[in-house]
Amino acid sequence: MDVAHLVKMANEIAAFFVAEAGAAEAPAAVATHLRRYWAPPMRAQAVAHLAAGGEGFSEVARTAVGRLRDGAVA
Repeated sequence: MDVAHLVKMANEIAAFFVAEAGAAEAPAAVATHLRRYWAPPMRAQAVAHLAAGGEGFSEVARTAVGRLRDGAVA
């Protein structure tokens, strides 16, 4: 999948959870959503993009993908 599309989707999910749960809780909620609903190759591509600098990720999306990378997702 195109990485720009993954970044856009991650940022949209992040914006949703900021509105729903607040900025403090959003990264965990986003990471859980990505683990549950994104296919493993999509998650791996997002993690690889983060490792390459994560250009375009919002701060919430960046933190959430970092949680995926670190295995800190319930």
